[in-house]
Amino acid sequence: MALKDLGEDASFLLYLLPIIASIVYGAYEWYTIAHESTAMPGLAFLIVSKSPYLYLISISAICVGLIVDVASSLRQHREGILSAHAVRMQILSVIVLIIALAAAVSVANYNVVNGVSVFIAGRYALIFSFSLVCMSILLVPRQILGTARASSYAEILGLLLIVASPVVLYVGLKVRLGFGASAVGGIIIGIFGAVLFLNNSRLFKKKTENVTTFQSSTQKQSAT
Repeated sequence: MALKDLGEDASFLLYLLPIIASIVYGAYEWYTIAHESTAMPGLAFLIVSKSPYLYLISISAICVGLIVDVASSLRQHREGILSAHAVRMQILSVIVLIIALAAAVSVANYNVVNGVSVFIAGRYALIFSFSLVCMSILLVPRQILGTARASSYAEILGLLLIVASPVVLYVGLKVRLGFGASAVGGIIIGIFGAVLFLNNSRLFKKKTENVTTFQSSTQKQSAT
């Protein structure tokens, strides 16, 4: 039990490493480039968000976190642990996108158009998020082999739409659709993806199932 708890704690910390490393690296570049500035310089953001080393460190941390958690668990529990890690990767991909997009908009002095351009130019958050989505699908291959329920497909589709929403806005601006039309398209895609993901996410279903199971077992004990 102690080994399992240690593995879970280590895995959780490793999943936080990409976010912590990005913040620390960003703060370092901010101080190096313009430590007197009250806003993060655009150059500092691009250096961090386009760093292949940060990407490799982040992906490695996720992989090591997965391996540590699986290795420290019992064999009969490993399938459920893989499924839990798939959910964790999907949620982390959304968190990374939100943080990176918010930082890019802040760097652009809260100009949404310029912020999205900076965000897309960085590429790191998008590539990292897509990598996590692909890894989560490979961890639970039944989602793509046809044996999973329709809700699983809706969950993956929703996640991909969330990731794609800033790209839709950027592409719309590039083809000169106008900011209004591009923003509406990106927002609609993002909201639709969020609805699909949240309504079908296994994370919330697992919580409900656990509560139901706990209540059922409590009732049985009371009856006896």
